[in-house]
Amino acid sequence: MASPEYGAQVFLWWHVHDKTAWRDASLVKEMGFGWLKQQFAWRDISNVRGDYAWDRTDRIVEIAEALGLKLLIRLDQPPQWAQTDPSTLLSNAPPAAFADLGDFCGAVAARYKGRIAAYEVWNEPNLAREWGDQPPDPAAYVELLKVCYLAIKRADPQAIVISAGLAPTDRDDEVAMPDLKFYQVMYTA
Repeated sequence: MASPEYGAQVFLWWHVHDKTAWRDASLVKEMGFGWLKQQFAWRDISNVRGDYAWDRTDRIVEIAEALGLKLLIRLDQPPQWAQTDPSTLLSNAPPAAFADLGDFCGAVAARYKGRIAAYEVWNEPNLAREWGDQPPDPAAYVELLKVCYLAIKRADPQAIVISAGLAPTDRDDEVAMPDLKFYQVMYTA
Protein backbone atom coordinates (compact mmCIF):
# COMPACT_ATOMS: atom_id res chain seq x y z
CA MET A 1 0.00 0.00 0.00
CA ALA A 2 1.37 3.39 -0.97
CA SER A 3 1.41 6.10 1.65
CA PRO A 4 -0.35 8.39 2.09
CA GLU A 5 -3.63 7.05 0.77
CA TYR A 6 -6.89 8.63 1.83
CA GLY A 7 -10.46 7.51 2.12
CA ALA A 8 -13.83 8.35 3.59
CA GLN A 9 -16.23 6.41 5.74
CA VAL A 10 -19.68 6.03 4.25
CA PHE A 11 -22.95 4.55 5.39
CA LEU A 12 -24.24 2.69 2.37
CA TRP A 13 -25.87 -0.19 4.26
CA TRP A 14 -29.50 0.91 4.23
CA HIS A 15 -29.36 2.35 0.72
CA VAL A 16 -27.49 -0.33 -1.25
CA HIS A 17 -30.52 -1.07 -3.38
CA ASP A 18 -31.25 2.52 -4.39
CA LYS A 19 -29.37 5.38 -6.01
CA THR A 20 -28.21 6.86 -2.69
CA ALA A 21 -25.46 4.27 -2.15
CA TRP A 22 -24.06 4.74 -5.64
CA ARG A 23 -24.22 8.53 -5.27
CA ASP A 24 -22.45 8.55 -1.90
CA ALA A 25 -19.71 6.15 -3.01
CA SER A 26 -19.27 8.18 -6.20
CA LEU A 27 -18.71 11.30 -4.10
CA VAL A 28 -15.81 9.55 -2.36
CA LYS A 29 -14.28 8.88 -5.77
CA GLU A 30 -14.98 12.42 -7.00
CA MET A 31 -13.18 13.86 -3.96
CA GLY A 32 -10.08 12.00 -5.11
CA PHE A 33 -10.07 9.41 -2.34
CA GLY A 34 -9.02 5.85 -3.12
CA TRP A 35 -10.49 4.10 -0.08
CA LEU A 36 -14.06 3.63 1.07
CA LYS A 37 -14.72 2.53 4.66
CA GLN A 38 -17.97 0.76 5.52
CA GLN A 39 -19.16 -1.09 8.60
CA PHE A 40 -20.28 -4.70 8.20
CA ALA A 41 -22.13 -5.26 11.47
CA TRP A 42 -22.17 -8.98 12.25
CA ARG A 43 -25.78 -8.80 13.50
CA ASP A 44 -26.92 -7.31 10.19
CA ILE A 45 -25.40 -10.21 8.26
CA SER A 46 -26.04 -13.17 10.54
CA ASN A 47 -28.72 -13.66 13.15
CA VAL A 48 -28.27 -17.44 13.14
CA ARG A 49 -24.92 -19.12 13.69
CA GLY A 50 -23.34 -19.96 10.34
CA ASP A 51 -26.16 -18.46 8.26
CA TYR A 52 -25.24 -15.29 6.36
CA ALA A 53 -27.27 -12.80 4.34
CA TRP A 54 -24.80 -11.44 1.79
CA ASP A 55 -27.10 -9.35 -0.42
CA ARG A 56 -26.15 -5.96 1.05
CA THR A 57 -22.45 -6.78 1.44
CA ASP A 58 -22.30 -8.11 -2.13
CA ARG A 59 -23.79 -4.87 -3.41
CA ILE A 60 -21.38 -2.68 -1.40
CA VAL A 61 -18.39 -4.65 -2.74
CA GLU A 62 -19.76 -4.37 -6.29
CA ILE A 63 -20.20 -0.59 -5.99
CA ALA A 64 -16.66 -0.11 -4.66
CA GLU A 65 -15.21 -2.30 -7.42
CA ALA A 66 -17.16 -0.47 -10.13
CA LEU A 67 -15.75 2.83 -8.87
CA GLY A 68 -12.21 1.52 -8.46
CA LEU A 69 -12.23 2.13 -4.69
CA LYS A 70 -10.41 -0.06 -2.17
CA LEU A 71 -12.60 -1.24 0.68
CA LEU A 72 -11.84 -1.04 4.39
CA ILE A 73 -14.51 -2.95 6.29
CA ARG A 74 -15.16 -2.57 10.03
CA LEU A 75 -16.32 -5.79 11.68
CA ASP A 76 -18.13 -5.65 15.03
CA GLN A 77 -21.59 -5.70 16.68
CA PRO A 78 -22.30 -9.36 17.43
CA PRO A 79 -25.81 -10.71 17.04
CA GLN A 80 -27.78 -11.26 20.21
CA TRP A 81 -27.18 -15.04 20.21
CA ALA A 82 -23.41 -14.49 20.42
CA GLN A 83 -23.48 -12.11 23.39
CA THR A 84 -22.65 -13.18 26.93
CA ASP A 85 -26.28 -12.54 27.91
CA PRO A 86 -28.43 -13.29 24.84
CA SER A 87 -31.53 -11.90 26.57
CA THR A 88 -30.21 -8.33 26.30
CA LEU A 89 -29.17 -6.69 23.04
CA LEU A 90 -26.20 -4.39 23.55
CA SER A 91 -25.11 -1.92 20.89
CA ASN A 92 -21.60 -3.39 20.82
CA ALA A 93 -20.18 -6.00 23.18
CA PRO A 94 -17.49 -8.63 22.79
CA PRO A 95 -19.00 -12.01 21.99
CA ALA A 96 -19.19 -14.69 24.66
CA ALA A 97 -16.85 -16.81 22.52
CA PHE A 98 -14.23 -14.92 20.54
CA ALA A 99 -14.04 -17.89 18.17
CA ASP A 100 -17.58 -17.07 17.00
CA LEU A 101 -16.44 -13.63 15.83
CA GLY A 102 -13.40 -15.30 14.29
CA ASP A 103 -15.71 -17.60 12.33
CA PHE A 104 -17.65 -14.59 11.07
CA CYS A 105 -14.49 -12.66 10.12
CA GLY A 106 -13.17 -15.73 8.30
CA ALA A 107 -16.45 -16.17 6.43
CA VAL A 108 -16.40 -12.54 5.25
CA ALA A 109 -12.75 -12.77 4.18
CA ALA A 110 -13.35 -16.06 2.34
CA ARG A 111 -16.36 -14.68 0.47
CA TYR A 112 -14.54 -11.51 -0.58
CA LYS A 113 -10.99 -12.82 -0.96
CA GLY A 114 -9.01 -10.34 -3.02
CA ARG A 115 -11.98 -7.96 -3.19
CA ILE A 116 -11.82 -6.34 0.27
CA ALA A 117 -8.40 -4.81 0.88
CA ALA A 118 -8.52 -4.27 4.65
CA TYR A 119 -10.46 -5.22 7.75
CA GLU A 120 -10.75 -3.18 10.95
CA VAL A 121 -11.64 -5.33 13.93
CA TRP A 122 -13.99 -3.48 16.28
CA ASN A 123 -14.47 0.18 17.12
CA GLU A 124 -13.18 2.23 20.06
CA PRO A 125 -12.68 -0.64 22.55
CA ASN A 126 -11.24 1.90 24.99
CA LEU A 127 -14.81 3.03 25.71
CA ALA A 128 -17.15 1.00 27.90
CA ARG A 129 -20.09 1.74 25.59
CA GLU A 130 -18.22 -0.07 22.78
CA TRP A 131 -17.18 -2.93 25.06
CA GLY A 132 -20.55 -4.12 26.37
CA ASP A 133 -20.77 -1.42 29.06
CA GLN A 134 -17.82 -3.11 30.77
CA PRO A 135 -14.57 -1.36 31.68
CA PRO A 136 -12.19 -1.26 28.71
CA ASP A 137 -9.91 -4.31 28.61
CA PRO A 138 -6.93 -3.94 26.24
CA ALA A 139 -5.63 -7.47 26.90
CA ALA A 140 -9.03 -8.99 26.04
CA TYR A 141 -9.20 -6.81 22.92
CA VAL A 142 -5.79 -8.11 21.81
CA GLU A 143 -7.11 -11.68 22.16
CA LEU A 144 -10.18 -10.77 20.10
CA LEU A 145 -8.00 -9.09 17.47
CA LYS A 146 -5.71 -12.12 17.32
CA VAL A 147 -8.60 -14.54 16.73
CA CYS A 148 -9.98 -12.35 13.94
CA TYR A 149 -6.56 -11.68 12.41
CA LEU A 150 -5.79 -15.39 12.14
CA ALA A 151 -9.23 -16.17 10.65
CA ILE A 152 -8.99 -13.38 8.08
CA LYS A 153 -5.42 -14.25 7.09
CA ARG A 154 -6.32 -17.95 6.69
CA ALA A 155 -9.08 -16.97 4.26
CA ASP A 156 -7.25 -14.13 2.49
CA PRO A 157 -3.50 -13.95 3.18
CA GLN A 158 -3.14 -10.67 1.24
CA ALA A 159 -5.76 -8.80 3.28
CA ILE A 160 -4.67 -6.06 5.67
CA VAL A 161 -5.97 -6.41 9.24
CA ILE A 162 -5.88 -3.36 11.47
CA SER A 163 -6.76 -2.77 15.09
CA ALA A 164 -9.77 -0.70 16.03
CA GLY A 165 -9.53 3.04 16.05
CA LEU A 166 -9.51 4.35 19.59
CA ALA A 167 -11.43 7.28 21.01
CA PRO A 168 -9.10 10.11 21.98
CA THR A 169 -9.71 10.66 25.69
CA ASP A 170 -7.85 11.37 28.89
CA ARG A 171 -10.62 9.92 31.04
CA ASP A 172 -9.32 6.93 33.00
CA ASP A 173 -12.01 4.99 34.83
CA GLU A 174 -14.60 2.26 34.20
CA VAL A 175 -16.15 4.36 31.40
CA ALA A 176 -13.04 5.08 29.32
CA MET A 177 -9.32 4.47 29.14
CA PRO A 178 -6.91 7.01 27.63
CA ASP A 179 -6.01 5.93 24.12
CA LEU A 180 -2.25 6.07 24.78
CA LYS A 181 -2.62 3.92 27.90
CA PHE A 182 -4.83 1.46 25.99
CA TYR A 183 -2.15 1.16 23.26
CA GLN A 184 0.57 0.60 25.86
CA VAL A 185 -1.37 -2.23 27.49
CA MET A 186 -2.15 -3.68 24.04
CA TYR A 187 1.57 -3.77 23.20
CA THR A 188 2.34 -5.43 26.55
CA ALA A 189 -0.36 -8.03 25.89
